[in-house]
Amino acid sequence: MRYVVDTHALVWHLTTDHRLGAQARRILDDDNAGLIIPSIVLAEAKHIADRKRISLTFQEIFDEITSAPNATIFPLDEFVINHLPNNLDIHDGIIVATALYCKEYFGDEIPLLTNDKTITQSGLAPVIW
Repeated sequence: MRYVVDTHALVWHLTTDHRLGAQARRILDDDNAGLIIPSIVLAEAKHIADRKRISLTFQEIFDEITSAPNATIFPLDEFVINHLPNNLDIHDGIIVATALYCKEYFGDEIPLLTNDKTITQSGLAPVIW
């Protein structure tokens, strides 16, 4: 199964933060789970790493993602933009739009690994935490 990974889920997984939900942790630890990393997640991870809000450098985050055979960095392109919801901020919207486009592209429900209340309450995509 495939999953779209939100920024905090990715960062908390890589830093073994206790705030990561148990279900999300199991999925992120599963080498058979297809992990879709929206490009905005990389941008947000770089932003917080560059500001030393986490113990990892962006290069370490990037290396972890690109060396994982089950992770794919998904571009922000016209297909994702066409799925942008109008009731979320741009960052959350791009993450949800990635899940919505991937659902259409792969023909499967693509849950989001997130604890973001705004995304969860929107009901636009299934959420696992």
